[in-house]
Amino acid sequence: MSRYRIGRSLQLIGMVILPFGIVSELEGKVGLGQSLLVAAGGVAIFYLGYAIQNASS
Repeated sequence: MSRYRIGRSLQLIGMVILPFGIVSELEGKVGLGQSLLVAAGGVAIFYLGYAIQNASS
């Protein structure tokens, strides 16, 4: 698997994780702090994918 595909896959996973953190807080399943941690994790995964993708060019 090329770095480009790995990077794009991580970006997609990061974009999918972010709304789960927001929705779980809105439904009252987790607190605000946990929701922000999930959202931050999604952003970190997205950025990692972005960095890997751009390093491959």
